[in-house]
Amino acid sequence: MTKIIELRPDRNLLNADFEKYQFCSDEIPIKCEKKLDAEILHVELSSSRDSWLEAKLFAFHNHLFKNPFDSSCWFVDTNGGVWKFMLTGALELVHTSKTIAAKSAQCLYNPSIAFASEDIFVISNGGGALEFLIKKDGCLKMFLMNDVEPAIVLDARFVNENSKIIVALYKIDEIKGKRFSRLIFLTYDYNANNEDQSQIVKLARKQTMKVKGSIDMVYFEKNGHSCHVISQDYVEFDYDSVNPVKTDEKKGNVESQIKIPKYSWSQDENSITVYVKTPEKYKSITTKVDVKPFNVSIAVSDMTLLHGETSYKLDSELTTWKLKDDTLEVELFKSESGLMWSELLKGDTGGEYIPNETLAAEIHSRLAHLCSENQESNTQGQSAIGFNSEQLEDCDFSGAENILQRINIDSHEITHMAMLGSSNRVLFMDKQSSNQVVCLRHDHDGCAWFLNECNNDNEWSHTHSYTFPGFGYIEASKTNKQFCISPPDGSWIAIVEHTRHAFVYEKPEKGSKVGKQRIVDFGIEVAVLGAISTNKYLIILTKNSLQQFQLYS
Repeated sequence: MTKIIELRPDRNLLNADFEKYQFCSDEIPIKCEKKLDAEILHVELSSSRDSWLEAKLFAFHNHLFKNPFDSSCWFVDTNGGVWKFMLTGALELVHTSKTIAAKSAQCLYNPSIAFASEDIFVISNGGGALEFLIKKDGCLKMFLMNDVEPAIVLDARFVNENSKIIVALYKIDEIKGKRFSRLIFLTYDYNANNEDQSQIVKLARKQTMKVKGSIDMVYFEKNGHSCHVISQDYVEFDYDSVNPVKTDEKKGNVESQIKIPKYSWSQDENSITVYVKTPEKYKSITTKVDVKPFNVSIAVSDMTLLHGETSYKLDSELTTWKLKDDTLEVELFKSESGLMWSELLKGDTGGEYIPNETLAAEIHSRLAHLCSENQESNTQGQSAIGFNSEQLEDCDFSGAENILQRINIDSHEITHMAMLGSSNRVLFMDKQSSNQVVCLRHDHDGCAWFLNECNNDNEWSHTHSYTFPGFGYIEASKTNKQFCISPPDGSWIAIVEHTRHAFVYEKPEKGSKVGKQRIVDFGIEVAVLGAISTNKYLIILTKNSLQQFQLYS
């Protein structure tokens, strides 16, 4: 049974008094700049691969890969060179991949790198091969796995207890002209002491899954039994070489729990409108609506359609309702005008929130100052911070609905699930050595969550750790963003544009009304292919150079 969880922000970490990020003209120096011997390997989409899923996957591919164990940054060039950049400024050629150098023209996807442990690195050439780089006794050895489906690698994990390496691959697949996301989990046995070199890394299990829509994140827990996935729809296993999948049963169980909302609701500053479907046999029966200051009950005959405690106080004397076709429309009036509700009923996840377009325009007019800072005269030549109201409507209120899922890999069960919706979208993700950090939009803020690990399928802890006030609104307004990143300590967050600039927002002190915003000028107009953040540095990758900017001393 899937446990539906709710990501409720800690109100002590929210700042209702925050007003704006104010531009600061402090210089952000370049600590070092490296000219690359060969250009970054960048695979372009072919004309036959024109789906939205493929366009998104290629457009936002980050060609810089951060090692969470030592904060080094890795990338791949057109010669198959795998390079490692250290924060000290050292650039080292780690490995030269023959599969990438030989097949770069035929690769369907960009090369990608994942870090299974401090000593095990997994490289996908994007064309059907995996290379395991394993460090032992000071030496780095490569083990090649052919006959792998062309894909990018999203995550990898070495499970010390059973000496297994788990790899998550992601590709866009097609059945009968319809494209969807395909997840592939490959589990390898790792026997470092085997005298037969071909048996040191050996495939033990293959699992495949389908997802309608895109996939933003896969993270394996240390025990190797569970993983976290953020996607536009639930994950559906369709193959397991060890444990056969009962696809119909899984699909029916999940759909019955989460797919059909019990009601829909919308709001403006003064009222809340609730929409409830009325069963056919009850259309001629008298409707019963009972509203109290902190409680709502809607019923037809002996059937209760909606019942529960409200999040805030209602004016119980002003309730109205009407029946239109098969939908009962109930209008509730707020006791406190202007208070925007984050949920209708406390702890209830069965409803669907419908954004109010008039309210969206009003919010835009009130908060536009967050997205239009005045720059000092010494910043002339830098592009101004733009805002587009159509972008806000499309990106902010009508975006794709995401689902956070915790999945037991062995049983194929979705043990925990959080419906993120369209307004609570992902702002950034950062894999650390101990856990995964995900920043989600909550109202106008960006709330960073630590997705912790647990030893069983009954409980899953998730902690709201810090907040970037107003950043959810700012991020939605940026029409030229390429990457959104933040360092492990959460001291700042940056929006990196396609070319030339990055906007850096420092996390304000608790209770502060104003935060600091700075602009990084890369000094070049070429496309940004990768971006990585550390506590002190912003690292930018273009097709033939790497720049390290020092934000803090």
